[in-house]
Amino acid sequence: MVKKTYKGIIEGNVIRLQESVDLPEGTEALISISLFKKEKEREIMERELSFLEKGFDMGKILYVKREELYDIKESERQIIAVK
Repeated sequence: MVKKTYKGIIEGNVIRLQESVDLPEGTEALISISLFKKEKEREIMERELSFLEKGFDMGKILYVKREELYDIKESERQIIAVK
């Protein structure tokens, strides 16, 4: 069973999805509804963005950007390899 999440708006007995669905016409689906407030969605988005801005802890070195992974000096590589 494939599980996908779509966002939509309920209009009477119809759910209008905000993006297209790549399923054939007449496909049966089980619908699970989760209500949310736009303020809560905004709060979650801001929290996730703050996690990204803080960087990723990959052991002893904190990387903020992907490019920093490739900017390590050779002496630092040797220290990491010994540990």
